[in-house]
Amino acid sequence: MVDMTQLTGDYAASWLPWIMIPLVFYILPFPVFAILFLWIQKEASEEIKETDNNLAEIGELEVPNS
Repeated sequence: MVDMTQLTGDYAASWLPWIMIPLVFYILPFPVFAILFLWIQKEASEEIKETDNNLAEIGELEVPNS
């Protein structure tokens, strides 16, 4: 059996674990959280527009002409 607890040795792409650790834990979170933030903000702005339109229909809010 191969001892998989050692991350060095003669196997294909033995450098991969050493590269993936910084990528996954230091670099990857920034774009992931940025995309998540933008997605949440997009949904929130759509809900605000929908609420404003609903209030304008019942006459409780004036919607600017744009």
